[in-house]
Amino acid sequence: MKKFLLVIALVAVCAMVAQAGRTDISCSGTVTIRANNAAWVGGHGWSSGSGRTISWSASCNMCQFGPAIYGWGTNPLVEYYIGRGGGTRRGTYSTSKGTFTLYTNNCNGPNITGSGSFQQYNASGSGSSGQNMSQHNSGWNNLGRGTNMGGGYQIVAGENYGGGNGTFTASVSGANWGTVWWGSGSASISCGGGGGSTTTTSGGTTTTSGGGGSQKTITVRARGTSGQEQLRLRIDGNTIATWTLSTSMQNRTATTYNSGGINVQFTNDASGRDVQVDYLVVNGSTRQAEAQSYNTAVWQNSSCGGSYSEWMHCNGILGFGNTP
Repeated sequence: MKKFLLVIALVAVCAMVAQAGRTDISCSGTVTIRANNAAWVGGHGWSSGSGRTISWSASCNMCQFGPAIYGWGTNPLVEYYIGRGGGTRRGTYSTSKGTFTLYTNNCNGPNITGSGSFQQYNASGSGSSGQNMSQHNSGWNNLGRGTNMGGGYQIVAGENYGGGNGTFTASVSGANWGTVWWGSGSASISCGGGGGSTTTTSGGTTTTSGGGGSQKTITVRARGTSGQEQLRLRIDGNTIATWTLSTSMQNRTATTYNSGGINVQFTNDASGRDVQVDYLVVNGSTRQAEAQSYNTAVWQNSSCGGSYSEWMHCNGILGFGNTP
């Protein structure tokens, strides 16, 4: 299953499938993923990993992997599964959940930095609730295979890389983020509890209903120079929607009850990839990108970071002030 933007790799050891869609939502309640003849991966967790102990309640009636922990680390770039085998055996290590055997694979393809080579770690052993991720990373370190878990996301996931119909649900203690990617068919993700019910479907538009506060509709008009660029809409640090851009200016819309600072984030900078943001509209009020003073993604004065520009040349954010 690899993916971040254009293509998603749904693996049964580095196998890939072209991506049809991807959605991230903020969620502190219960995540539900519904798949319709879809190859998909997704779940409930955090957009940034750590050595946390992860406990959950989850079920899946169509999963070929999970419910269990899935995530990414960086330096080196690593995709990891807890409770799955396959690959070159590297040795064993102990955790509070028992003994695990680490297997690795060399993969090349879409990943959280764009596309290229990365390592896949499969930790074979008990994949049940109550995993101490610090113990896992310590075990990998002792085998010469450590990674920076904080460099990528970390979720309790389900996966079906063959294409299936059914439902996955997960409620993860302390989690605040949900995600699903699908490479065939269609899939949707919804969040219940935690201040509202957020539902996103394969159309690429995130709609939030229920909960307290006022609903806000946010439209971002933007384009990429290659058609591979990825943008995230973030409010108060929470990812509301993720979009892959085309080379023509298009409107992308999300609705949410979240409040706070609004940022548009460019996440997969590479050679030939730049983003031009025309404007952002919040509840009918237009905010021009070139009028914003906070832009860590524009290239100005021989470095990343500046102000008053429509352009995003580096991974970073363009700030649009606070929600109404």
